[in-house]
Amino acid sequence: MTAAQEPSLLIFYAFARELSHFRRRLENRSALSSSGLRGFRGRMNGADLALVATGIGATHARDSARRALDTFPGVKMVISTGVAGALSEGLRAGDLVMIDRLILGGGESSSADQIVPLDASRVRVAEQTLRSAGLRFATGAMLTATKLLADSLAKRRAKEQSGAIAVDMESAVLALEAGARGIPFVCVRSVLDAIDDEIPAMEVDAAGGEVRPLDAAGFLLRHPAALLKLPLLMRNLSRATASLAQALEALVPTVI
Repeated sequence: MTAAQEPSLLIFYAFARELSHFRRRLENRSALSSSGLRGFRGRMNGADLALVATGIGATHARDSARRALDTFPGVKMVISTGVAGALSEGLRAGDLVMIDRLILGGGESSSADQIVPLDASRVRVAEQTLRSAGLRFATGAMLTATKLLADSLAKRRAKEQSGAIAVDMESAVLALEAGARGIPFVCVRSVLDAIDDEIPAMEVDAAGGEVRPLDAAGFLLRHPAALLKLPLLMRNLSRATASLAQALEALVPTVI
């Protein structure tokens, strides 16, 4: 791969459904052919993009980021995106959050193990870009947790301990990997669940960082009450992914 063929933008996401709306907006889509990477390539507004699925959780994110950054050393910017859980009152499904600092959660607690500041000027440019596109968003800190915060009690405790407005499981380690190579980094996510929403805590495939269909079916058989929450979860996911598509389409031209 020559420098001219390298993508100018590298977008990380955890699982395929997060970019379902955005993917349809790309031109010349193709699956990533690089060994060990899952995702796809595409073009938008003259920019070449590589979109890499990390799987769920910090370990998968770190491994995928290192492999992707080795494969595409010429990228001009890295974006971490996908869905997030709200830790602040007032955030609802589909609301965008622009992140100005990241907090890597420590062990079993939700307190700060490491603070990862993001470049303030880069955040301001991204904010102005979203405003110019007519998109509303909240700005604040994101907690990268070591485990799923599935209920209101866990999310409220995380808010108290970290001060973050939202939570994910990948972004802080992605920022650290990009920062170690001097690559500009932006984090924009969309809310999947409000602070009082509970989501099914399905087990994740340790190898791939994805929810396995058979495991999910088994979980629902063992916890039938979770089945009642799935329609709301799917509606929320649709709203969140639609918002992400708008945000990413607005941000792509800033790296051309």
